[in-house]
Amino acid sequence: MSRSFKSFMIVALLAGFVAGCGGSVDETYVAISLRDATRTNVLSPGFKFGFESPNFVAVHKNVSLVREGNLIEIFVGDGLEGEISKLSGGRFTVCARKFFDPVIHFNVDYLVAGSDTVMVGEPYEVAIPSLLKMRDFSTDDFDEVELDKITSNRLSLKDLPETRFKVQDAKVMYEMIGEEEMYTIHLPKTRLIVKDPGDDIILIFKALINEQLYFTGGVSYGEIPSQSFRRNYDSAGEVTVDYIAYANRYVVVR
Repeated sequence: MSRSFKSFMIVALLAGFVAGCGGSVDETYVAISLRDATRTNVLSPGFKFGFESPNFVAVHKNVSLVREGNLIEIFVGDGLEGEISKLSGGRFTVCARKFFDPVIHFNVDYLVAGSDTVMVGEPYEVAIPSLLKMRDFSTDDFDEVELDKITSNRLSLKDLPETRFKVQDAKVMYEMIGEEEMYTIHLPKTRLIVKDPGDDIILIFKALINEQLYFTGGVSYGEIPSQSFRRNYDSAGEVTVDYIAYANRYVVVR
């Protein structure tokens, strides 16, 4: 039996399984693994696929990241964050269509959990992260600094204003800064407060936190904050994030 025929039989059997489970799953959505949906030429009219309980590692507003092994793919859908949060810990099927522009991603049409079917559909607004192959983005414009020498002391910060520098293997947290929850990047002896992160950066931060991964990327430092700010918040100041290394790609802020 040829490999292609075996693949066809497996897909056909899985499609029957999805169509026969609880809820209302259209059999035109071919049940398949994420890897096969993105790395093989399985035929599906309209590029419709069904995914059984995919691993959503991060969801923010209308965009999510789904992991299968070392593979990460993007799923979008109107109000997706709220709908996925309701399904946490349970079994469900994601019925989605594959798109190729601006990058390969899947638009969730509906979700099936038991006897419930939840329509999702295309989002009105969506911020798909810019995922570049590492060879397609240069980090040469970012300085190498001695991270273990950065503290909240003003003297240690004298060379940082208006500079862009690299950060390696730093913990990301979402924590209270004053009266507001903010994302922070923890260096060996202090922390940086992330200023106005966009939806794409927040999505990756959520993935790093949920998967217990460390931040490696580039940041831009502004001005040295006041002594009271540094003391009260145990911080070296605010930074904006320019890029993050994630899933063998660079997520680049444009």
